[in-house]
Amino acid sequence: MVDQRLSVPRYWRRMPQYYRLEGVQCIKCGRVYFPPRAVCECGSREFKPYPLPSTGKLINFTVLYSVPAEFEKMKPLIIGMVDLGGVKVVGQIVDCMDPEKLSPGVDVEVVFRMVKMDSTYGLINYGYKFRPINNC
Repeated sequence: MVDQRLSVPRYWRRMPQYYRLEGVQCIKCGRVYFPPRAVCECGSREFKPYPLPSTGKLINFTVLYSVPAEFEKMKPLIIGMVDLGGVKVVGQIVDCMDPEKLSPGVDVEVVFRMVKMDSTYGLINYGYKFRPINNC
């Protein structure tokens, strides 16, 4: 999800993570990080871009029935942790009308959706979310 308190330059630097779900891989040891880190656990500072897979498995989730006003239309809001090829990513689960049918281990895919609309200026923020591959 997009952090609304970021400065404009920092926001632009993070666009590969927001829009392409791109992590980094350490050139020395091969570890993958999302979001990117400045220093690997092995001490290396050399990374290369690493696109995360577009499908994964839902590890666990929670359902929010009380949400801030800007997310009222998305109620109930489902937030899940997804395993994307060994990298764990947290995001909203969408296109699931009945959260009771959702369960850990479900296959999900990454989708690009609206995250938030600024009511003052009409700016729309987009980002990644997850959708069950087989309807829930």
